[in-house]
Amino acid sequence: MQQTLTITKLLRDILFVSSLAGCGALSDETKFDIQMYGIAKTPAGATGDHDPQFQTYQVQSITLLGEETSILLDTASQVKIVDRPQILVTRTADDNIGKAYTGLTIVLGPTVIGGDNDESNLSFALTQTTLTLTQPITIKEGETKTFVVKASWENTMGGGVMSEPELVLTAQ
Repeated sequence: MQQTLTITKLLRDILFVSSLAGCGALSDETKFDIQMYGIAKTPAGATGDHDPQFQTYQVQSITLLGEETSILLDTASQVKIVDRPQILVTRTADDNIGKAYTGLTIVLGPTVIGGDNDESNLSFALTQTTLTLTQPITIKEGETKTFVVKASWENTMGGGVMSEPELVLTAQ
């Protein structure tokens, strides 16, 4: 005799909602999420023939700009980026609810190290160490503000050197 398990629609919905809540999808937390990753886009001046697999940046500070600035990160930290989002900082924004800002600034250290499996210790000097997003930012309760730094690094490796990617800071 074969037994079957029947899952009712209500039980299925309860399981689905619980799984979303467990991963934060239904969170009512107010927070900032700042990420960085490499993308397959060739920057102007790229001199290589393939993409790096990783790059390591030193993030020195992250600040919300406005009449009343808000420092999101003031202790330098290293982040190793790959071709999918890596978190620079995730922080609750409860103290920022209802406040308006004019933008966001990320300051990076001047030296970046990176490479691939064959050459893992290549470096270059950043010509632009300060990234600024100039757009109004208002923090609402229960909302996550996500900002992303995309490093256009396609064809920036080759011949034992790595050239600088183009870094773009956007709001999601």
